[in-house]
Amino acid sequence: MASSRPSTRLKKVGGKSSSAFILLRVLPFLVVLSVPLLLQYERGPLVFPAQNRNQEINSANIVGNERNFLEIGLMTGTDKVRGPRRLEKCLKDTKNCVREAVEPQCRTGAKHFYHTMYQKWLGSSSIDDSEPFQFLEIGFYNGDGYDTYTNFMPRGEAHSMEISCAEPSSQNKWPEKWGNFAMKNSRYQVYRDRQRLHCGDAYKYKFLKSVWDTKMKRPDAPPLKLVIDDGSHLAIHMATTLFFWFPRIEPGGILVVEDIQPIKQANKFRLHVLPQVMKDLHYCGDDRVKDEVCFPTIRYLLQSVHCEMHICVFERNNEPSEEPDEEHSMPPPHTLKAKKCLFGED
Repeated sequence: MASSRPSTRLKKVGGKSSSAFILLRVLPFLVVLSVPLLLQYERGPLVFPAQNRNQEINSANIVGNERNFLEIGLMTGTDKVRGPRRLEKCLKDTKNCVREAVEPQCRTGAKHFYHTMYQKWLGSSSIDDSEPFQFLEIGFYNGDGYDTYTNFMPRGEAHSMEISCAEPSSQNKWPEKWGNFAMKNSRYQVYRDRQRLHCGDAYKYKFLKSVWDTKMKRPDAPPLKLVIDDGSHLAIHMATTLFFWFPRIEPGGILVVEDIQPIKQANKFRLHVLPQVMKDLHYCGDDRVKDEVCFPTIRYLLQSVHCEMHICVFERNNEPSEEPDEEHSMPPPHTLKAKKCLFGED
């Protein structure tokens, strides 16, 4: 008995398959539709309408009883989450844009979109029954970011470092030239008295080692699981945070570097440090390929690298934490000179 189901075989139309016939029929329409896209390609990337763009940017997956980083950040006033609102205004009127840029998210200047990254990576640490842990922020400034983290992760023992509140000296002229920004925070003295706000240069080995040994690495302290660099935004300082703190973070923890932007101060971290870290992440040591490790003190501790716009997370693997000496706690000479390790060039 013949099947009642339609035949899936191509029928012949004028000696040609029906698929060719259909293609000839729809080809003019495809050409018409493709012209605007080609013209747009010549002009630059598409700019999404403000509503659709912000829906995408505001989307941070919140699981179960996690706190909402975006809401808390808007409450504290940190610039880490103010990008979406600034962008919405910018797309409506270019007068509200901080700077010109092809990429819309760059037009918001120092107003960022970090909430999606922090919700993703720190959300599980924000719930009330999470395990106690210790974290360090570098760059307290006026405390908006610090207050955001402490409200978002109440189970974390929070520490922060800030140069503007350090005693003036020949080595530190910041307070005299620019003032003590940290004092603007209403809880400034509380943080100082509790030895949670540490005033000094967070890129000097002696200061880092002193705070670590005497204030953080205590017998009763929870494990260090998180370090966030939001300090000077100078590439070598960002690298110092990576080299000093990454080995000291406990297995499974993360190190976050913010403001990896194409600006003069930070650009070499983006162009030189990140590429070398990525090379090390994929290193095999195969004799058939001429290869070398760029950063041996951190390569074997690295599980992964995850980045969004201007922010990257460096994840620790399960190797135990370490206490490198001074030489191996600081960036090596080629840190901001990637060509040698990447391409064998000086």
